[in-house]
This record gives sequence, C-alpha cells and structure tokens, in this order.
Amino acid sequence: MSESNYDKHKRPYYSDPSPYPEIRVVEPNLHYARLLMDDYAGVVSEFTAISQYLYHYFFSKNIDEKLGKLFENVSINEMLHMEILADIIIMLGGVPQIRGSFSTNNQFWNGKFIYYGDDLCEQLKADIEAEYTAIEEYRKHIQLIDDHHIQAILKRIILDEKVHIRLFNKALFKFCGCTYREGE
Repeated sequence: MSESNYDKHKRPYYSDPSPYPEIRVVEPNLHYARLLMDDYAGVVSEFTAISQYLYHYFFSKNIDEKLGKLFENVSINEMLHMEILADIIIMLGGVPQIRGSFSTNNQFWNGKFIYYGDDLCEQLKADIEAEYTAIEEYRKHIQLIDDHHIQAILKRIILDEKVHIRLFNKALFKFCGCTYREGE
C-alpha cells in the first residue's frame, strides 16, 4: 500500500502509528455523505472535538506545559480527521459545510456542543467520554456504509481515538488520581 497524503507528516505519540488507507470511495452516494456530515461537524464530531480540546488547551497550558501540548496535539490530530472526512464527503458528492445532518437537523455547528467545564478533572472525563461516543458513532457508520474504502478509513480513525482515550486517561491519573472508563 502506498503512503497516503495524510501519512507524509510525522505524527507524534498522539496518534496511532499505522498508515491511513487511501482516501477514496466506490462511487458517489449522498446518503453516505449525509451520514459522515455528523462525524464531520455534528453534535459529536471532529469539529466539536477540535473546538473542545482547544478550549481545554487554553487553560491547561498554564497548569502544565505537557498537558497543554497534549490537548493541542490531539486537537491537531482531530483536524486531520476532519480534513479526511471533508475529502470523502466531496468524493461522495456532498458539500462539507460546518454543520451536521441527522444530529443537528441540518443546522450549522453550534458552540453549545462543547463541554467547556472549569475543572480539569471533569474536562478530561468529558474528553474521554467524547472519544468513546465518537468511536460508537464511527462504528454505527461502518455498519451503515457499504463501501469498503470508507469503512477502512473510519476504522483507522478509530485507532487514533483509542490513543486519545489512553492519553487522556494518563493525564487524568496524573492530575486527578483516577482513570475513567479505562479498558473498555
């Protein structure tokens, strides 16, 4: 398998080391594009994750530089996922506007989708929960989308989300003395 455009940049510890599959689709399919819009910029989405982790970064970088870098870098990895989804949505014949489909009734993305919080431990727990929920949504879409290319891409994104859970749990243990949903 050749290196995809998404593997040309060095990806540090905040993502899974395995390569991304080639970004392609069997054929255009607007229904599949609509399903992926929720992963792209719906309530539980890459855009929500990017925004939430950046918000948590703004506060955590003053607590601990490495913790701040964790939030920043995971957010950057989520940006890569968003770019991949945008490319797929376009290939499917859709338009990757910053909105969901089913989860938002086709409305544009809203800052209310973010868990802001003012307690680091609660923020980390919310971030872990968001990753688990994203994985559940990706798994549903793998079942609903009968395109082996898209399924492979979504499975690869899930690998990164699992890394994020492990990293957030390590931070939760370091700063709060506990873990959350570890080992699920």
